[in-house]
Amino acid sequence: MQLTGLGYFGLHTQHIDPWRTFAEDVLGLSTSTTDDGLRLRMDDRDWRIALHAAETEGFAYAGWEVAGPTELEAAARELESAGVKTEHGDEALCRQRDVLDLIHLRDPDGVRIEIFYGARTAVTAFASPTGARFVTGEQGLGHIVFNVEDYDATYRFYTELLGFKASDFCDLGRKRIAFLHTNSRHHSLAFAGLVVDPERKPRKDIEPGELFHFMLEVDDLDTVGLAQDRCAAGAAPLAMTLGRHSNDRMVSFYAVTPSGFEVEYGHGAITVSDPWTATRMAGTSVWGHRRPGRTTEVPA
Repeated sequence: MQLTGLGYFGLHTQHIDPWRTFAEDVLGLSTSTTDDGLRLRMDDRDWRIALHAAETEGFAYAGWEVAGPTELEAAARELESAGVKTEHGDEALCRQRDVLDLIHLRDPDGVRIEIFYGARTAVTAFASPTGARFVTGEQGLGHIVFNVEDYDATYRFYTELLGFKASDFCDLGRKRIAFLHTNSRHHSLAFAGLVVDPERKPRKDIEPGELFHFMLEVDDLDTVGLAQDRCAAGAAPLAMTLGRHSNDRMVSFYAVTPSGFEVEYGHGAITVSDPWTATRMAGTSVWGHRRPGRTTEVPA
């Protein structure tokens, strides 16, 4: 199986209006209203992130793209032969996602995965409210990071069944993080085997399958700095200060979203090309990435 990248994802939220303001004013995404919430746009695709009105906050689904109908049917056969239950999306679901066809399934932690082809490209050019230009294209929209209950089962699922390849690993105490790629982006998916940092005091204990953060990459460092300045001025809580990651070399900061989890906003990540040799990092950041009010590095 060869997934071409992270095409879209969806979130459940009680905070549609705060998300609209956050997306436009902090991240520089354009927004459009839907029957049940909001869509966020960042490039030539009609949308990349969907917000669905709900009574609780949570991750809804991840849409992983394949090249076309032949590849989608091949993916369905591979998964079914491996004993993984899949379902084809009906016409209503495909229309809601603006794709030609999709299948959906669950990963070992219950995260809903949609494998699709034929996403809609917009006729009009993307215009960011803040002037941001995002790095997408063949690298997909960015990356997502989860906490998982069974690290080994999750690693086998994504690498042996879905075709992801290891970029690198990071051991932090009893926690191991795997960073996986499916195109030239250093990682489109990462997951940690244990709760990331017991001192973080998140909105609640992170449960397996819960989104930890998502990442958006822009093409200019000043765009990152200006976004951090907007957070410092009160547009959104700052979760971690500007810093450089040790693996993908991205310079980024983290902000708290209206849903309570974090978004990483960065520039300058390296790309990978196969064959690629995965290594193990001793820490997640070269410098920076500190929690406000703390003087020591907190692993991302």
